[in-house]
Amino acid sequence: IDLGKPADQVYLLLYGTGIRGFSSLTAVTATIGGVDVPISGAGASSQYAGLDQVNLGPLPRSLAGKGTTSLVLGVDGRTANSVAVNFQ
Repeated sequence: IDLGKPADQVYLLLYGTGIRGFSSLTAVTATIGGVDVPISGAGASSQYAGLDQVNLGPLPRSLAGKGTTSLVLGVDGRTANSVAVNFQ
């Protein structure tokens, strides 16, 4: 993921299942390489039946150049399997 120029805002969209039943948006959390990432939205995907979508961002500039690191998503205290993301 290239975070672009310093003034750019970059968002990351995640798709999965079992997310839409969350208790509140504040109960949806994400960390990338130990850095808390804001959740700008979560719920059923309007484009893909049966899939849920989580919008992360804007991604913190501190992730630039981090290389491959883990992204961890949590919903109502339950943690999903981590995924690897790579930052240029």
